[in-house]
Amino acid sequence: MTSTPTLPAVGILWFVAHGYRTHLLTRAVPLDQAKPYDDALTLPDGHYETWEAWRCRTLPLSGPALRPLIATTEYDSWPRGRVVYLRKPGRFVVYADRQLLRPARLARVHAAFGLPPERTIARTDPHYRYATRLPEDEG
Repeated sequence: MTSTPTLPAVGILWFVAHGYRTHLLTRAVPLDQAKPYDDALTLPDGHYETWEAWRCRTLPLSGPALRPLIATTEYDSWPRGRVVYLRKPGRFVVYADRQLLRPARLARVHAAFGLPPERTIARTDPHYRYATRLPEDEG
């Protein structure tokens, strides 16, 4: 449900289950448009604000078929995460719910954000703990 950026990007993400598929939702900016946060570059927007903007239609959403799901669930109902760039040592970090760090799902995040695998690591984070369990059959 996202377009692939031309440059590596940072931002926030969710995986949501709808119908028979698991969808990746993102809000991202190319690295050259990211905002500083301590020693990192990031998207300053939060999960709550983005979800509410999608709900209120003040922010475009790829995949309009998912609007009913967004309207009827909360931002923290779904597994989520954030991609940041650490200026030193010059690498990307995907912070996410543990269930999103499986190889197939992580590959989808890498593709959506244009992340170079050799310069990207993945970590769990207490902010993004278990929410809705995604189907086991996918990645």
